[in-house]
Amino acid sequence: MLKNLLLSTFLSLRAHKLRVFLTMVGIIIGITAVVTVSAIGEGMKQSSLKVMESTDANVIRLIYKVDQSDDSIGFQDEEPFAFDKLDLKLLRGLDGVDTISADYGFGFGAKEMVTSTLNYFDTSGSGQIVATSKTNTPVGFGNSFTTEQLDSNSIIITYDTMQSTLGIRKPKDIIGRAIDVDGIKFLVVGVKSKIDDGAMIMDDSAFFDEVPKKAFNDLAKNKPINAIKLKMTEHGDRQAVIDQANTLLKEQHPNLVGTFEEDRSNEQARQQIESMLQAVVTGLLFITAISLLVGGIGVMNIMYVSVSERKREIGIRRAIGAKPITILLQFLLEAAFITLIGGVIGIFFGWGLATLISTFADGITAIVSPSMAILSASISAGIGLIFGVIPAINAAKLDPIKAIYQ
Repeated sequence: MLKNLLLSTFLSLRAHKLRVFLTMVGIIIGITAVVTVSAIGEGMKQSSLKVMESTDANVIRLIYKVDQSDDSIGFQDEEPFAFDKLDLKLLRGLDGVDTISADYGFGFGAKEMVTSTLNYFDTSGSGQIVATSKTNTPVGFGNSFTTEQLDSNSIIITYDTMQSTLGIRKPKDIIGRAIDVDGIKFLVVGVKSKIDDGAMIMDDSAFFDEVPKKAFNDLAKNKPINAIKLKMTEHGDRQAVIDQANTLLKEQHPNLVGTFEEDRSNEQARQQIESMLQAVVTGLLFITAISLLVGGIGVMNIMYVSVSERKREIGIRRAIGAKPITILLQFLLEAAFITLIGGVIGIFFGWGLATLISTFADGITAIVSPSMAILSASISAGIGLIFGVIPAINAAKLDPIKAIYQ
């Protein structure tokens, strides 16, 4: 029975190639849109998480924290705690730690950053400054640091710092000029490219002003050390390092009632970003799914036409013994086949379109997961079954005598 149904379905579809193709178009467009949005959305999410993970990989940001919910501690009127150079020296001997650096601000990963006051004549404001030892800092205007400038007070500022903090409209008006940073004169050698609204930034260094490491040390020497960053070795035990560091620092500061632990705020930020991106992608998928609804209505319409044209065929088959369930299944199979084939074509089109878009979107790779492809194909077949069931029921209910003579 199944073999005959499949053969009959195939012959019926082959007899109306153009009609079948035109019916598929709505499904193809819908699945293409869904797969494209899903692939680009997943690529954006993975790229964003990869950036955050790369900056935090194998880096522990150690902070001092007092658990205010612990009733055994009670109210503590402590001065804000800041680490000192002795703490850094104390932790250098920890097993599993490669390098140690001071964190003066709210930097990410292994970056060393301070918040400083920048002045240019009567205009001033604060800026986030990071240290660098490289001569290839990406700039949009001017130049990156030369080897000689790495030993001098030079600075590369962001476009936002130039306009919002220093009040300069054009890069040419500030490059080659000196600005005051925490009372120290710095020569502006370059300005980073402007970050457009909505741009996907794969390197967070684009948001920070940069100075050579030597000059950074001069800026940081009077800043409080808010955290200590421990970069792990390849096989270092993260929790063991945290426990050892807490023990050593508690011995160094016996009067403190709090503990030294890893700052997990970046992990929370990463989870929030992942949830936000997932919500955006889900919203876009619901919007693109409307095209599938249109395609499903098209399938229903064509199946009604097919039933109307084939009444005589249905009547003859019923007259020679075909059961209503057989007629029902054949029309359902026809609808499901049309949408399934359209869905498979749409998957390939969506993958191709997403790949094409990703070639023009720097840093984003389209990701079409096998589960997404299977889900899309299943949805396609499901649309055929859902929107084809009413025409199929009508076909199965036809009276054989009336169907033959109409």
